[in-house]
Amino acid sequence: MNKEKQELLKSKLNNGQGNDHFSPSQLTNKPIAWWMTKYLVSSQDDRRKSLANYKMHYGNLVGNTSQRLISKYIFKGAEREEIKDRVYDTIYEHELKQINKNKPRDEKDEDCRTHMLEYSHLTIKQILKAVKKIFGDDSIQSERYVYDQPDDLFLDIIGRVDFESKNAVAELKSKPPYFRLLKTGLKGYTQKLPIEPQLDHIAQLSFYWHCAKKKPFLFYVNEEDYKIFDEFTDEYLEHCYQTYIVRKAKTIQRLLEASKGDASIMADLVEAPDMKHYLYSDLTEHQQQQINKLWGI
Repeated sequence: MNKEKQELLKSKLNNGQGNDHFSPSQLTNKPIAWWMTKYLVSSQDDRRKSLANYKMHYGNLVGNTSQRLISKYIFKGAEREEIKDRVYDTIYEHELKQINKNKPRDEKDEDCRTHMLEYSHLTIKQILKAVKKIFGDDSIQSERYVYDQPDDLFLDIIGRVDFESKNAVAELKSKPPYFRLLKTGLKGYTQKLPIEPQLDHIAQLSFYWHCAKKKPFLFYVNEEDYKIFDEFTDEYLEHCYQTYIVRKAKTIQRLLEASKGDASIMADLVEAPDMKHYLYSDLTEHQQQQINKLWGI
């Protein structure tokens, strides 16, 4: 693809505002119709209007708090901040305040967000234990951007590492509690840790391994325990990266080329979205309108 064609396709992304990268979370285990809805016909400002449920906020709360408690440095873009204030209550309340800037989806989600807090403190303790188990006394940094430029791909693939030392990278997956509304009120239940790691999570980890060239760890945490997975061969990780991330990105690129970035043409080339899938539960009004326009749903 020549440079002129690349720039034309880039300009079509983000609802005409342009884009310059893919990310692992955009590509792994996501339908192409979902990618189109989020990254072709929606702008970044519109995506920020999506009402995430309590589970996503839970992950941000426990993950961000843990990073500031244990990491020596945290990156904000290219800038590296040295963390000196490690007072638990101060850090936790700051992260909670960031979450509360976002409206709950509905009354039940608001109740879940309130009840999740008692679980979050225990989960943070488990994250810190798991990170200590993985890294020992090594110095840790978080949120460093890493990127790859696969051959024949018009966009770079960019992501941020959860935890990283001189010799290792680790990807955190928190398991928030789930809640049921009973006659007696909202009751919380522990979400079990997996027996085996999820394939899409391995694929995300494979990207960080590929970029950082360091020993990879994938760990899951709930409020009761943690589980670490690290027995991945280089051959398997490279297979996962090439198959589930690079190939997916190239498929999207080919569809964009075939349609010349025209969403209405591209929509005819992919499977229509399943609106009952949880991925479509946080759509903004604009995104709902675009799905109706493109697929008649």
